[in-house]
Amino acid sequence: MATQREIKKRIESVKSTKKITKTMEMVSTAKMKKMQGRLLMSQPFVQKLNQVIANLRNSGVENIYDPLMQEWPESKRTLVFTVTGNRGLCGGFNNNVINNTIAFKKRLEIEEGRDVQIYAIGKKAIGYFNFTGQPMYKSSLNMEDKVSFAEAAKIAQELINLYEYGEAHEVYLSYTKVVSASSQKPVIVQLLPIKPERVGVEDVGPEFTPQYIFEPNPYRIFSSLLPLYVKAQVFLALLESNFSEQFARRVSMKNATDAATDMIRDLTITYNRARQAKITTEIAEIVGGAAALG
Repeated sequence: MATQREIKKRIESVKSTKKITKTMEMVSTAKMKKMQGRLLMSQPFVQKLNQVIANLRNSGVENIYDPLMQEWPESKRTLVFTVTGNRGLCGGFNNNVINNTIAFKKRLEIEEGRDVQIYAIGKKAIGYFNFTGQPMYKSSLNMEDKVSFAEAAKIAQELINLYEYGEAHEVYLSYTKVVSASSQKPVIVQLLPIKPERVGVEDVGPEFTPQYIFEPNPYRIFSSLLPLYVKAQVFLALLESNFSEQFARRVSMKNATDAATDMIRDLTITYNRARQAKITTEIAEIVGGAAALG
């Protein structure tokens, strides 16, 4: 059985760890709320952009053409833009995205014979692919809570150029999507070619579908809106991923703090028992010595 000194030292060590995990929990909570605010401000813009594109597609204009909406005749090269964090201590957040990407990559390579390349964002993804010897098209650290629309737009423009020049016939986003304030899941969604959803058109019925007059014309509007759509999707994916990472880290650190609290309680009980046993032994020795003298 451990001595009192060893148990006390262990208690102090766990208390020190608890202070660290509690501080990390508070920091993650603050960052999570910051990212949540940015998400709430960004989502209406993306939703309205989707609606405008859907209205253009359903405006009665036939054969609207834009390079970002056209599939390549022989689609063989696929690029997967994978977003993870730079740090750990966030449960299975990074592993879930990486495993999802790997499974998707293997399926495309085996079942469809595609050449799949990875564009990795985040130190954790970079470290994993380097460790396993899997080549990456490109890699970059995650900007985390400092991510800006300008930086996301640069990345998105790079993806657009790769698609338009035929270096990538398809582009997918692999990241952690925010389902609700307390639920996130890793997803893989197609970014290019663009397949806009029919937002707000089918829900009200065709007889109530609003009619719009577009100036100068739908074709020119598409050519300016679609690159913005891609940039907005990349920016939103980065925001959602960073929010999910902070949420996962906050939960992980809270669990660690609770576990440390339970451990301190158990160790304190063990310490008190050891102390009581030592006192009882000393009393027994004193009584025994007194009886021997008598």
